[in-house]
Amino acid sequence: MKIGLYSVTYRGVWYRGEAVDVFNLVRLARQQGWEGLELDAERPHAAPMDLSADDRRRLRDLAGEVGLELCAISPNCDLSSPVPIQREAMICYVRECIKLAHDLGSPICKIFAAWRGITLHDGLATYDETYGYNQYGFWKGDRRGFVVESMRELCKVAEDYGVVLAMQNHGPDIVNCYQDVLALIAEVGSPVFKACMDINIEPEADSPEHARQMAVASGALQIHSHMNGEFARRPGGRVELVAGGYFDNHFWGRQVAYPAYVDALVASGYQGYMNWEFCHPGLENGKPVGIDYVHNQTQMALEYLSALRAAAEYKAEAIIAG
Repeated sequence: MKIGLYSVTYRGVWYRGEAVDVFNLVRLARQQGWEGLELDAERPHAAPMDLSADDRRRLRDLAGEVGLELCAISPNCDLSSPVPIQREAMICYVRECIKLAHDLGSPICKIFAAWRGITLHDGLATYDETYGYNQYGFWKGDRRGFVVESMRELCKVAEDYGVVLAMQNHGPDIVNCYQDVLALIAEVGSPVFKACMDINIEPEADSPEHARQMAVASGALQIHSHMNGEFARRPGGRVELVAGGYFDNHFWGRQVAYPAYVDALVASGYQGYMNWEFCHPGLENGKPVGIDYVHNQTQMALEYLSALRAAAEYKAEAIIAG
């Protein structure tokens, strides 16, 4: 298992301060110690319309120069709209992201089925307005069929460009758990349609048994993974995932079973990335945080993930040794 950083962490919308531009972020991620970098396909990072052929060449060369894999490109897409022109626009967007992944040498496009997005106020992001209501409440039909049709079309494009599409188990609406992702993969029936799993999203995220079941059920279909949360450094220097935070009792109002999940992934021979993302409004004492807070959280996330991987590898080797 490899460990990477998702660039959404430094897009400048979760903290008070400027975004880290994509070229400097390649250098920063390497300096921090990450093994790969996943690029968010949205401004100001890797929106395809902003990256010229020369930009793409320079970005790919820079990643090679510093020894950092550009492990995925991540379009924030909604393929479920019942409004044809909206769905067609999203298909065009993902097509351009597939081409960008090809140009940058990234093997994966991580996608959503029905991402509701964020809104910005004074430069800061919130989920409150997009996740507070169903924008397609007027539609009485089944939107899942639109996702299946869109994925079949996009898989043909991905196959032509040598890119794999990995759908994240991120709700709401069409995909709400890992079983939903696996069902979509089976129905679409393409060799380039795989899974990106995040145990944190699951209804039973705090269950070690659920974590193991998720890893086993996904098997070779899982080629990518995400994780998030918030951390604290305890006396003696130990880093611990903490309950609570912006989404109290939703995303990390519980102790997510990351140790069991990483154990299960490593034991299964998983070779993909688990990428850290700071993807929520950072708050400290009720006020927006600055970038130093995110730097600190990112450092602790790297320590936490590295320790989990080392422990999982030790257990796996012990089992092999008998």
